[in-house]
Amino acid sequence: MGFFSSPKKFSSRNDIKEALYNVHSLSFEERQKVFDALEQELDGGGVTSEEFKKTIKRLRFEHKISEIDRDNLLKLL
Repeated sequence: MGFFSSPKKFSSRNDIKEALYNVHSLSFEERQKVFDALEQELDGGGVTSEEFKKTIKRLRFEHKISEIDRDNLLKLL
């Protein structure tokens, strides 16, 4: 790992699916929206904590997830 590299919190699609499955406040549709958004971040070899936070904040801002969902998702970190 380089000096400026951020550790990857989720390194595969399966990691994301398993984590989202444990967030019981998400509906099926919300879970899919979050998965799709995080899947786009896998390009760089994984999703860092910062990318995760940014994505979850964006989804909340766009009213795609609730505030409760946002809080529960951030607990995954």
